[in-house]
Amino acid sequence: MYREINLSSFSEKTGIPRGAIKDYIQSLIQALILRGYYRKDRFVLASAYRYPSVNPGRLSNIRKSLLGILASNKKMRLQLLRKILDISADELDSHLLFLTIRGLIIAIVKNQQIIVQNIWTPPEKVKISSDDTFIIGTCMLLRNADINKVAKLTGFSKVDVFNRITKLMLYRKLEASFKITGSISSRITINVKKYLIAPRTLPIEALQGDERAIVGFTLLKKEVTIEELAKYIDKEEVEVTRLIAFLTARGTFQFIFNEKNKLVPVVFPDTSPNQTIEEMASLSFFNYEALFGLLSTQDRIPLKRLAALMNREVDEVLEGIMNLYLEGFITCTLRGATIYIDSLKRYSRTQEGTLERWEKIVLGMIISKSFITTKDIEEALGIDRNHAKERMYGFYGKGLIKGNISGNKLEPEEIPIFPPLVQLDDLPIYYQEIFGYILSNTRVSVKNIMKYWEKTLVAARNIVYELVGSGLLNISLRGSTIYLESSQKFLPNKQLSELGEIYTRVVNEIEKSRRKRIKLTTIANSVGMNPLDLFKLLNQLISHGYYKGVVTASYFERAGKLVLPISKNYCLNCGHVITSSTEPCSNCRLQHTKCTVCQGLIKKGDRVSECPNCNNVAHDDHMEQWMRIKSECPICKTKVSKRNLKKYAA
Repeated sequence: MYREINLSSFSEKTGIPRGAIKDYIQSLIQALILRGYYRKDRFVLASAYRYPSVNPGRLSNIRKSLLGILASNKKMRLQLLRKILDISADELDSHLLFLTIRGLIIAIVKNQQIIVQNIWTPPEKVKISSDDTFIIGTCMLLRNADINKVAKLTGFSKVDVFNRITKLMLYRKLEASFKITGSISSRITINVKKYLIAPRTLPIEALQGDERAIVGFTLLKKEVTIEELAKYIDKEEVEVTRLIAFLTARGTFQFIFNEKNKLVPVVFPDTSPNQTIEEMASLSFFNYEALFGLLSTQDRIPLKRLAALMNREVDEVLEGIMNLYLEGFITCTLRGATIYIDSLKRYSRTQEGTLERWEKIVLGMIISKSFITTKDIEEALGIDRNHAKERMYGFYGKGLIKGNISGNKLEPEEIPIFPPLVQLDDLPIYYQEIFGYILSNTRVSVKNIMKYWEKTLVAARNIVYELVGSGLLNISLRGSTIYLESSQKFLPNKQLSELGEIYTRVVNEIEKSRRKRIKLTTIANSVGMNPLDLFKLLNQLISHGYYKGVVTASYFERAGKLVLPISKNYCLNCGHVITSSTEPCSNCRLQHTKCTVCQGLIKKGDRVSECPNCNNVAHDDHMEQWMRIKSECPICKTKVSKRNLKKYAA
């Protein structure tokens, strides 16, 4: 072990005569166990051919600890070892001699240092207990961890903490180093380098229960004491410490104590939502859409104010904010009792062009009126004031418009114009008729819609708002009068025979007449229809582009010829005639190509834009309108611009 010995000193220390020592050495040389040479009163080892067989026997705790420390630290000063183990130089020599004789260690002692060449590894597997992980995790939290402080935080004795650490080092489950700090009262500190256990890696949003609460609260506060966490999750401090230690030791989420003795996350995760805000809200009784919308209107807001606006308790709102943070929708900081918003990441179904009916109504209302109040939403949706507020905040949070909310008023910076988000054929017949009525007259009274279609004031307005919110119309509403600004143009996609016999008869009567302005009673009497039903049918024909003109309750004034489908539509895959736009091709059985924005059929000759990433296509003008709202592909979400879109005729 020492590679050389002073014969006189060794004789005096062991009580073995100097001559006997030389005889023993000679016997070892003759037995071809070692080789060496004498220099004055010293014997110097040149090489060793055989080492003792490993025989661990019953090892004391101190010898296990010594082996564990040296297993992780191949070079150590003897003085440091003595202080860590709290033993004398002679005791250390005795233990090292025992371990060397038993073949448990091969090492060199030189210049008051021990240099380890090989250390025995126990053959049996160690069972790592939850207490072991608790202790190691606490050491990791403290970084250069004082053994006394680890013992205080975990509730174990200093000796138990030390023995558990060194046992794991001996079994090669822990790599760590020790230091002695302090000149007057020495303190043993440990620095954990690696804890070799199966990690429990989870995405941050997958955390559950108290672990989720601890991570979320710490991220919100940025730094927090054990006492604050214990109060928040209503647990004992030692239980909280155990949970944090487990999260850290297993690599699930790592914390450390800072210089102020507060817990801080090692890394603040940069996450993005994996589910839409609507999906998140649907899995809970909490209105996350409204909360996200409220937070998106503020740079900072007191929790009490937020709770009052949400009509919820402060603790419920705080938990909601934490969940939005963990799901990647926001990053924010809780200082005192005030939330400071750092950034927002929007992800909702509306960004994919999928709006719920109430969202289309609210969007149409904003476009039509230039601003709205919670009272407008109350009346339109038939809900109370608190729910109307939630809908307003939820709508704003989806990012459909840019603007601000002041009090009960939502006012956009600019009026958003959307591409068609629905096909006209997919709407109810009376929606198509009302669309045609507004299209033909350009200035319409809401009272007339109520009268002709037998709707209440709220229902009539909501239909108009929904048409606007679906991207089919752009209007301004002044009082109870609708003024048409612009609209989507539709061309006939069916032959008259496909519409039905009554449509054919009505068109024939119109075409037989030489007058541009025809009384509805004249056509109605000829085809045997009620004038009001005829009025609605003509509005439907106008909505689909068969005619242009003005339809009133009394007459129809044509402004051009009848327009019919020019040719049949053909499958872009195989060229076969399309018999149904909703069913796969009857020939090649492939789905027909549809616009990613409006979901309408892409016909041969249509100008289209193709995403360079996913190769999905959209009508050129619809994609252009979409990109005014969001510069990304509606399907794959890749950032796109007019330059990198492929444009061609289908």
